[in-house]
Amino acid sequence: MIKADNVTYEYRLSDEDDACDAKKALCNIQFDIKHGEFVSIVGHNGSGKSTLARLLNAFLKPTGGTMWIDGLDTSKDDNLLAIRQNVGMVFQNPDNQIVGNTVEEDVAFGPENLGVTTDKIWKRVETCLAAVGMLKCRYMNPNKLSGGQKQRSAIAGVLAMRPKCIVLDEPTAMLDPKGRKEVIDAITKLNKEEHINVILITHYMEETIHSDRIYVMDSGRIVMTGSPEQIFSRVEELKSYRLTVPTITYIAHKLRLSGFDIREPVLDVDELIDILSVMHGGEDICL
Repeated sequence: MIKADNVTYEYRLSDEDDACDAKKALCNIQFDIKHGEFVSIVGHNGSGKSTLARLLNAFLKPTGGTMWIDGLDTSKDDNLLAIRQNVGMVFQNPDNQIVGNTVEEDVAFGPENLGVTTDKIWKRVETCLAAVGMLKCRYMNPNKLSGGQKQRSAIAGVLAMRPKCIVLDEPTAMLDPKGRKEVIDAITKLNKEEHINVILITHYMEETIHSDRIYVMDSGRIVMTGSPEQIFSRVEELKSYRLTVPTITYIAHKLRLSGFDIREPVLDVDELIDILSVMHGGEDICL
């Protein structure tokens, strides 16, 4: 679905004397993402992950190397419409994507601009709102929604355009824990049930545990790649890139260092409870 072939991106900076300088945001990025995969991209602020997100939708074009989206070169202007129909973007602030007076009008906006017929539009609106658990809010003013509801509505709007891939750039950064869970549950469901590619850019490590693969970025490069189990078993290496592991993984890691016979990594609270219960002769344990 997506292939990055030695991709580099430089921001051109000009001062008041029109002298140009270049700041390299991405350097020699190389990866392949298959159809239907859920991929998370993590990294501290300034690591290049948001720049990479904009390359995936051809908002930006590589200054070196090639980015391919479903076989289309993103640097070719003739490919832009097809690429943006294939790859939908959901940004950090859902307010920036609200255009309708009601939720259903907002979701209908995208397919309407693609020339989809009216009867098909409303079928898509209903299907997509149901997919993200927002059907009951279809007649509400989007500005009256909670943060999590706004973001789920934005996902429904992208989904209504029938993309093959959804890129979410820090979609939960402005949400409370309840809103974050709502959004992550919605995109996980879309990936598993609708087989839509999900590329999640985040700094909340708990959000990545259901990914097929995680890419860790630092200083514009991909420095670690693997499944959640592979990545989160390397606690000290992640710390060197100023990243943490999910809280429950860290608790299990510290217990292991304290002498408890606990394998690494533990990604789920229920899994840790089961392990500790067995160690304590089957007693019930609460965390």
